[in-house]
Amino acid sequence: MVDITIDNLIRIDRETEVIHEEFTGDYHEKNGSHFLVYQNELDEKVVMKYDAEMLTITRFSQPSTIMKMHPEVVTKTAIATPVGPQHFQIKTQQYQKSADGFKASYQFWQGEMKIAQYDLSVHFS
Repeated sequence: MVDITIDNLIRIDRETEVIHEEFTGDYHEKNGSHFLVYQNELDEKVVMKYDAEMLTITRFSQPSTIMKMHPEVVTKTAIATPVGPQHFQIKTQQYQKSADGFKASYQFWQGEMKIAQYDLSVHFS
């Protein structure tokens, strides 16, 4: 078991939200990839898979949400909302793996419109 600390600075339009969460979960390494697994506040299983190049966050909700972050590739995701799935492009400005987690700065876009900016930091001990 490990303690997982998640800090996320979210900017939407002119509003900024600071998220700080702490969870107990599991860490393991397989084939050069690192995995952090925990249950979020909605009791959904979350898997964060990361290596030197890329981060994938999977939330096992209904339906599941998969977000992939790679600084050189624009990816796509769909997130369930009360009004139905919202589709976004993810543009990753920065991603860096560390010995005890990772940091990622990324944006959600819909077409030519930037929806949100995220600065995510995840550490475990």
